[in-house]
Amino acid sequence: MEEKKNKICWARVSKNVCYFVAPFLIAVLLLSIISVIYAYDVGMVKDNEDYFQTKRFAETYLHSVNNLKTGIEHISEGVDEDIKTNYLYSYGYDGWQQIESNGEELNIFYNSGSSNLLYLMIDKKRNEVYVNGEYGASYYTNMEDLKEEIMRNHIYWIYSNGKITTSIEKINEDRLKNTTFYQNNLLKSDYEIYTALQNDLPYFDTYLSDSFVYSVVKHQYDYAIYNIPIAITLLILMIPVVLIGIGKTRNQEGIYLNRFDKLPIEVTGSLILLIGGLGVGIFFGIATNITAIISIIGITIGMIVIYACCIWLLETIVKRIKTHTFIKTTLAYWFYQKVKLAFQHMKLLVRIGVICAGFALANWILFAMSESDPFMTVILFMVLYALSFMYVLKRGIWFEKTNQAIEEIYQGKTDTRLDEEEFKGEFKTAAIHINDIAGGFSNAVEEKLKSERLKTELITNVSHDIKTPLTSIINYVDLLKKEGLSEEKVAEYLAILENKAQRLKKLTEDLVEASKASSGNIKLNIERLEVNELMKQVSAEFEDKFQKRKLEEIITFTQNPVYIKADSRYMYRVLENMYSNISKYALENSRVYTDILQEGKKVTIQMKNISKEKLNITADELMQRFVRGDASRNTEGSGLGLSIARSLTELQGGEFSIYLDGDLFKIIIEFECSDGDVKP
Repeated sequence: MEEKKNKICWARVSKNVCYFVAPFLIAVLLLSIISVIYAYDVGMVKDNEDYFQTKRFAETYLHSVNNLKTGIEHISEGVDEDIKTNYLYSYGYDGWQQIESNGEELNIFYNSGSSNLLYLMIDKKRNEVYVNGEYGASYYTNMEDLKEEIMRNHIYWIYSNGKITTSIEKINEDRLKNTTFYQNNLLKSDYEIYTALQNDLPYFDTYLSDSFVYSVVKHQYDYAIYNIPIAITLLILMIPVVLIGIGKTRNQEGIYLNRFDKLPIEVTGSLILLIGGLGVGIFFGIATNITAIISIIGITIGMIVIYACCIWLLETIVKRIKTHTFIKTTLAYWFYQKVKLAFQHMKLLVRIGVICAGFALANWILFAMSESDPFMTVILFMVLYALSFMYVLKRGIWFEKTNQAIEEIYQGKTDTRLDEEEFKGEFKTAAIHINDIAGGFSNAVEEKLKSERLKTELITNVSHDIKTPLTSIINYVDLLKKEGLSEEKVAEYLAILENKAQRLKKLTEDLVEASKASSGNIKLNIERLEVNELMKQVSAEFEDKFQKRKLEEIITFTQNPVYIKADSRYMYRVLENMYSNISKYALENSRVYTDILQEGKKVTIQMKNISKEKLNITADELMQRFVRGDASRNTEGSGLGLSIARSLTELQGGEFSIYLDGDLFKIIIEFECSDGDVKP
């Protein structure tokens, strides 16, 4: 048992390994697919080019500058001061202040939002400056300091005095001077624009995510042709491993269900969605608003939570399907079961409904009376609730008594009885049933004790009947071994040996026949038999034995022939056993009465005689195997005759009964008349 308990459940281990490996395979597959799509979208990935040298980065950067300039123009032009303030806050600007630069007063608007793109935009026409970053207007009051802060970064793009200065070759002045953006947005504007990317890209934004994707794509692209089919194949192979392993555990055979698997699927699903939604919130909330490192941690935590919820949902669905409980663990099925239960107990439901409705009606009537006579209403309320309390209390007492009686019967107290008159309604019916069950248990216990006693007697009788002839055979064989015996003695001993051997043989044959008869292992040849003729044959066979014991048989036949359907051979055996029993145990110099009767559809054979021994046992005990009419067991019988006769009679569709009245011994055999022989 201990070895089985400690045995490793390999199906579960394999499933858990798949759960651990699957995210990596999915990540490789998705990255490989993205790398292929990305390569075809932006052109082939070049080995010697990093993200900040690509055309995609240049277009993104220029697009950001254009959007930034357009937004600032939208804020500055054509609005009054109140509307302008609203625009500033809607675009994320924290506030503004006045500074002096080169003898001029400037209004500087600052945005301290988290972004990798730093900018300083000067509207010369309005003497307004727009700036972002942690340095902001709070730390610098000199414009040149702000410009130098931007210029310290490796990647920058500056438009000043009609010239573009940049470290990004793909959007330098030579590349842009013939474009609409340069001709219309820059040359015709009164702006100076200073922009740069922070060197370490500390914030999670488009530039950081694109840079990361590009580096991964660049690494994955060359291996995508191998990674995609391998990852798909392994994931497909994992599906049956996971499905087989779900629900397996080393401590339990079959499928293990936890408490969540037993809840309604809607409840478990809602809980999973709630936790999964929390993971999604972590993924998108933290990922897009804080520094890069914390964003990556947030993305990782969010993905782990979402992945765990997916596994949880998969496991509970598969386990419910495996145990055929998916439908049974739905709220719809639960509601259906409750409705079905209500209809199955409609009588009780109606009764309880009537009681509740009556109680509610009485309360409503009393509430209606409260305005006219408050004092009487209070009295009536007290009476109503007192009667309700007594009604519930009485049934509670009845329930407690019936429950206590059942517990006593369970503990073996079969003499437990309930006073049926004390109960009413369904409780009275329950009390009657409990008393019947207690009586049934008591009878069963008595029958069990009786059966055990009869088994003990059977073993004793069998041992005696086998031991007696066997002992005689052994003793006479020892006598024959001695020398000097006369021929007369040898012949005498051989005769005794033959007699004992025949007796042992007869006992063995009776045992076999009794076993076959009781188990029904007999092939019957049912035919139409005339009872009077059959009785005459058997009676003639035992005429000599009856005369030796001076028994006079008085037999009464029916006036007309009567027929039954039975097997002639086994029916003869039944009657033979009856006559044999009488010839051995009937009182000498007495009469034996045999009657054949027909009453309607019944044919009855009765045999009555006076026993030579006192019948101090019951009819049931006399019918048991190896039980004889003489307690000393000195007769030649095996004690199986009556048992064999009853079994053979019942196999042929008849009834075999014994009645004792003092020393009067009576056997009755009943059969149905065959079709067409029913007496009118």
